[in-house]
Amino acid sequence: LFFPKEIPSLAIVLTYVTISVSYLLRPIGGIILANIGDKYGRKSVFTLSVLLMSIPSLIVGILPTFHQIGYLATILMILARILQGFSVGGEVPGSITYIAEYFKHKNVYFYCAFLTFGANIGVVIAALLINFLNKHTTHEFMYTYGWRIPFLLGSLLTILGFYIRKSLKESQSFKILQQHKQISKVPFFTLLAKYKPQVIMGILLCLVVSVMTSVFHVFLPNLFITYFKINIHTATNLTTVGAFVMAVGSLQMGYCTKYINPITIIQTALCGLAVVLIFLSIQIINLNHIITHYVYLLYLFQIIISILLSGVNGIFFGLLPQLFDTQVRFSGVSVSFNVAYLLGAGLTPLWTSLILHNTHNYHYIMIICLFVVILSFINTIFLKYSLRI
Repeated sequence: LFFPKEIPSLAIVLTYVTISVSYLLRPIGGIILANIGDKYGRKSVFTLSVLLMSIPSLIVGILPTFHQIGYLATILMILARILQGFSVGGEVPGSITYIAEYFKHKNVYFYCAFLTFGANIGVVIAALLINFLNKHTTHEFMYTYGWRIPFLLGSLLTILGFYIRKSLKESQSFKILQQHKQISKVPFFTLLAKYKPQVIMGILLCLVVSVMTSVFHVFLPNLFITYFKINIHTATNLTTVGAFVMAVGSLQMGYCTKYINPITIIQTALCGLAVVLIFLSIQIINLNHIITHYVYLLYLFQIIISILLSGVNGIFFGLLPQLFDTQVRFSGVSVSFNVAYLLGAGLTPLWTSLILHNTHNYHYIMIICLFVVILSFINTIFLKYSLRI
């Protein structure tokens, strides 16, 4: 709707470039907002970032299309995505830091897993809403007004979140830092000077979740519509099933850390993912044949991968803040998370769409995912030594 229709495949690539652009602003937004959070308190940023997220959702929801105002629509869409990326850059790390500090004397992995649960339930609700609209409205309605509904609802939800967060108390860990007057003048510079190894480990910890979730829950099901002519309802259902399984599985994995070493859970999950990816890389599976006759196999792979990914996704939010001291925790979490999601989710739509556009072969995508999983497993060895878990 926001790009010229004359070249459909180019429009798809440009759409995903727009998504990637927003991820470029995440680290910048994260650094700025995290510095505020490390200097003036977690609550202020935690409250501000969710309000900032409502603005781009509202803009997209009411924005005229390319057909109506030409390239101005394209520019405004990209600007909205940039603002969204900026605010999300502080929103997610702020949530991680606040919850990790608030529940540090309890099962921090379980409580941090609620972030994963919330994010994935959001995907489930969005997918169900899109399915409902597709089923009960016309194709013309979806292309004129229907697609706007989720953006407008999202904008309203963030405003509700703002009023809820206003009533929260400041993190006790930050209050102690204030009392002892140990706040860094420029937390980001302190982070770069003293915490480089921790930042690298943090990025690699987040990277596997970023890449795998983007590939299997978001972009691949949608790309299958274009390149393998999969039914749009099947693609949406694949996303819904995967997100729901990972939402529930992440809470369970977070709870299991009471009895099992969290690094052991992650390493076991990564080994399982490697086995599945090796199978998908080696097996010459005729996807068109599966879609026509055995579509349930797509659901089976989605469920298996989502369960295994829960072993990482349900725990990494609890591990990440432990890499950094309170003085730079917000900044450390922010840089690690946002750089990983820039490299992972930010670029994933671009390279997956380019691979399928040029080869119509998904095996190369599986091989790249396998490389990321192996890299992440090696990182867990260093993590275990660094955190002494």
